[in-house]
Amino acid sequence: MLEPATGGGAFGLDVPAGLATVIGALPFRTVTEVSRFVLQRIPRLVAAPPVTLDSDHLDGSRDGVDAIAQLRLFLSSMTGRVEPIVLNLTGPVTVDLDLRRHGATAAEGAARAVDVVLERARRMLDATDEIVPDAAVLLVLDEPGLTNSMHPTFPVGPDEITHIEAQVVTGLSARSKIGVQVNGRADWAGLIRSGIGVLGAPVTAQLETAAGEIAAFLENGGIIAWGAVPTNEPLGSSADRLWVRLSALWVELVRGGTDPQLLRERSIITTAGGLGSHGVSQVECVVALTQDIASRVWRQVKGIHLSIGA
Repeated sequence: MLEPATGGGAFGLDVPAGLATVIGALPFRTVTEVSRFVLQRIPRLVAAPPVTLDSDHLDGSRDGVDAIAQLRLFLSSMTGRVEPIVLNLTGPVTVDLDLRRHGATAAEGAARAVDVVLERARRMLDATDEIVPDAAVLLVLDEPGLTNSMHPTFPVGPDEITHIEAQVVTGLSARSKIGVQVNGRADWAGLIRSGIGVLGAPVTAQLETAAGEIAAFLENGGIIAWGAVPTNEPLGSSADRLWVRLSALWVELVRGGTDPQLLRERSIITTAGGLGSHGVSQVECVVALTQDIASRVWRQVKGIHLSIGA
């Protein structure tokens, strides 16, 4: 039976299909609760608590809590792990926009944002290398500020966005697979051009408008983290409706030239946003639906491989 391989491939996985994870906050008070939850619910691709940066907390601390110390505590609960770990950090364009709102010029904001994100990311990767040296790492830059960035009034131009992201990717890609997560529609082609290895977006964010770029991205080893389970609408107990929504998007992408096998093989299933404001029972439901959809993806991939004799 075909199973996802670890070692080599994309951030330690040759076939990521069938993996589910969360990107963003979870509603738990302690790191122990977070680690217990992710090990129980998303054990194959655990997600560390996010490190959030804004103009008031560029040192990574909030309410007296050092985010890197919290991350180290989380990683200590994963000692000996060889499976991948997701790290989550506020991305540079979101930090840049926040700095501009607080008086920085465009040049000052961009330069400062890149420096801060690179410094914080390196500290996160240093901690991971020290505590769980055998675990591959996916570092996701969370960019809520990029939602609707294609609007003509958006304060950062498309080429500048690509350049800002590319500086961070270039500075970190030797140590980790780097992804970008946006909670709404953005310039997907521009983000892909920045050199990222993983693109995360809600299924409803018009990814089909960049079908050609996504096809090339997957062919070159990229991975899509499909935000297939929304966090802002009623869900129910079945994943059927969400599966139909994802499948419809895939049909459009295949029509645009994407290889249907690669589309499935190079897929991770995630929630469409963070879950920090949700109740624990709601989070359990959302993550269960995420796992359900990931399992359906894996069954399709397994069926494709069996049909061609792999």
